[in-house]
Amino acid sequence: MEPELEGVNFFGTDGIRGRVESIDLPPLEALRLFRRSAVITPALIELAVRAFVKMVSGDGESHYATGSDGRDAVTGNTFVDAMNRAFSLGGATVSYLGIVPTPAVPQFQLENGCLGAAMLTASHNPSNQNGIKFFHKGKKLLPEGEIGDRKLSSIMYELALQEQTDKQEGTIRTVDVTENVVRMLERAIPLQITKGMSFLVDTAAGAWTRFADLFFSRNSIAYRRISEDEKGYNINNHCGVAEIEGHRSFTRAEIPYSPAIIRALFENPGSYGIVTDGDGDRGMLLCYDRESDLIRVYDGDDEAFLILGLMKRDGVRTEGSTMICTLESDIMASVSFSEEFGCRSVITDVGDKWICNGQTDDFLIGFESSGHLIMPIRLDGGETLLSGNGLLTAMLSAAAFNEGFRSFRPGFSRTFYTYFVNKQLFGKGSDLFVSDADQLEKDLSKALSGRERLSFSRRLFREPDVLAFQISKDSMVVALIVSRNSGTEDKNAVYLKCIPDLVDILLPVAQNLANRHRQLMRNHELSEARMSEGILADIRDKGRFTVPEDRRSDVRLISVLHALEREGQIRGDGTEFVSV
Repeated sequence: MEPELEGVNFFGTDGIRGRVESIDLPPLEALRLFRRSAVITPALIELAVRAFVKMVSGDGESHYATGSDGRDAVTGNTFVDAMNRAFSLGGATVSYLGIVPTPAVPQFQLENGCLGAAMLTASHNPSNQNGIKFFHKGKKLLPEGEIGDRKLSSIMYELALQEQTDKQEGTIRTVDVTENVVRMLERAIPLQITKGMSFLVDTAAGAWTRFADLFFSRNSIAYRRISEDEKGYNINNHCGVAEIEGHRSFTRAEIPYSPAIIRALFENPGSYGIVTDGDGDRGMLLCYDRESDLIRVYDGDDEAFLILGLMKRDGVRTEGSTMICTLESDIMASVSFSEEFGCRSVITDVGDKWICNGQTDDFLIGFESSGHLIMPIRLDGGETLLSGNGLLTAMLSAAAFNEGFRSFRPGFSRTFYTYFVNKQLFGKGSDLFVSDADQLEKDLSKALSGRERLSFSRRLFREPDVLAFQISKDSMVVALIVSRNSGTEDKNAVYLKCIPDLVDILLPVAQNLANRHRQLMRNHELSEARMSEGILADIRDKGRFTVPEDRRSDVRLISVLHALEREGQIRGDGTEFVSV
């Protein structure tokens, strides 16, 4: 037995993710490597699938659905093959849907009675990473329970210690779901109100690419796709939601350092910008604001507000309904939705799995600022699909905006990232976690001193490794400071969500916490951390860093540049970068 593996939950916010290495390893070695360095191998994917099958399998024939976001082309589909082969062991039937947006997988599962399903993707992460999301009864897994991440992790460890005995392979068939995916959009989007509208579309060179082309052209909707064709290595590369997230707007001066869709929108101010992530379950809306000469970003919080306005106008009863948002959402969301629509708000942990498996299944809309937005959709067979669909929700938001609906007045939101960290340093009970809590108490006591109507307290969420403090004014929550490790990348994030009046006093508190993490959590043993230091040194010495032409498809370099941009240390146009 190995204590460093026993009892560990290998799953993060949204499945398993890590850097890709196409090396042949025994299952136990693959598990050790992932635990030590967050490296994903074909053996790890196969082990995770075998464990999932064991966890959900019952009597009779088994049928599973799978899909991928296209990035595995860089390995010759080694990981796709490992996933499908593992599902087929024991004689099962596997329906591989090919390169599809994530919502197509649980939809197929529900419509065809599949016992389980999986999507091979690292979502918005750079192309040097991959991962897998599992679905049971159309929903992602929660950490606890008989069908949960911890149970699945435990089975992975058990199987890694055993010799594999069941090697009988079943049937792997490729299923074309193009028509189903496009028809879903056509049923859900009021096509009559898109007439006269034009769109610029950034599919992050990922899973929505060919489906978006077909949907817009088939329905004679004016559009131009800004992002490249999907090639695997270019997924999310200076395009997609990951480049938009965290921005409220873009100026003309930022064009050289922004994804191509920003320049295109300034050149075509009458068009709406639609941006998804690599696997297509997140989406955001971009609009040109003539009065301020800015490109405005409408994230998941804004989209939910816009869509509810459209729904209410069309006769949907919003009074007394439930909306679910996560702790990443704008602090003003709960207040605004209650005032405008009479909604009861539920705030849950980060990740759309908490929305889908929330405190209630009877909700009108669920969302977080990241662009995950879930509207329960009734399928023909009576099942309810609870999965984000980035192209759908961004299109509905554009339609609402075009009809004159507007979002709520936002609060202040800022996220400080620290990449290439040792995530094991930060977790409930760790020295850093405890000292962070003590430091936040001191900083908040000092910042709020003399402000009689303001108070602060610790706030607990269902995920234990989340450190959160809320600030209240006359018993109403007006700010949150949260620190948590990403469940999808080797990074830590510090969030500040507050009403505008508190920015000046709370921003230094959040910045101080983020600075501690950059000093104490960076894992200098990671090659990416060392590469990032070299890039920063180059910029200090030469004034800029230029990506050599022969390295423009280097997925590791692309991921490091993305991380430095997200940390706010550099900015660039994809090939040339300067310090901020």
